[in-house]
Amino acid sequence: MWIVITCMAIFALTLGAALLGLFMQRRIPKEHKTESARAILGQVSGLLSLLLALVLGTLVGASFAFFSSQKTELETLSAQILRLDEALAQYGPEANPARDRLKESARIAYNAFWGGGEADLKLLSVSIPIASAKATKTFLAALNPTTEAQKEAVATARTLVGQIEQSRLLMDLQVVSHPANPGLLTVLTVWAVLLFFTMGVLAESNRLVLSTVTFGAACVALAIFLILELGLPYTGVFRVSGAALEAAMNNIGNDP
Repeated sequence: MWIVITCMAIFALTLGAALLGLFMQRRIPKEHKTESARAILGQVSGLLSLLLALVLGTLVGASFAFFSSQKTELETLSAQILRLDEALAQYGPEANPARDRLKESARIAYNAFWGGGEADLKLLSVSIPIASAKATKTFLAALNPTTEAQKEAVATARTLVGQIEQSRLLMDLQVVSHPANPGLLTVLTVWAVLLFFTMGVLAESNRLVLSTVTFGAACVALAIFLILELGLPYTGVFRVSGAALEAAMNNIGNDP
């Protein structure tokens, strides 16, 4: 909700700056409306337009790269979960409690973010993967492997538990550090306001001009909307697909 409000405020500020520029254009004395003044305003407007386009494009690209990396991390995590279940299955029936807990954890995570309800932000806490890995390591330490196959299965499971913990911690810490810096977004907003004010000063008001500046202000607001939403891969409008985790969850405990 805060993203929508922020983008609406940016749209209002940008469009308001353009309207203010159109208003001021009518009241500027004729002696100031020289060709040289228009040339300088046009150059400044072009500079602001270039800066705004470059930084907005860079931020959209960075946010999309962050979103894509989270998708890759989730797919890697899902594969590691399946491999852990396979290792526990190779150990034997004694490891079934850990397999059941693994399946339940995957089910809770999937339902929390892709179950159709409101996302549970508490599951993105770094304390959860640490506690889960600790519990699984304690369970593995309590096992008494007697055969070489069981010893190998326990060693593989311990390695995978560490990898899963590392993947979960990396994902959670990346989500905490949003790719869009509030200070940078503030600078972008100031540039957009100045740009549209300058555009308004250079133009004469008519329906086409009003429609154009409204469309331009909407484009700036939508670009910032994309930047902010792509930085929320599990709780935003554009969520990372949970298909990989769903497939892993459905296959946990299914012995061939």
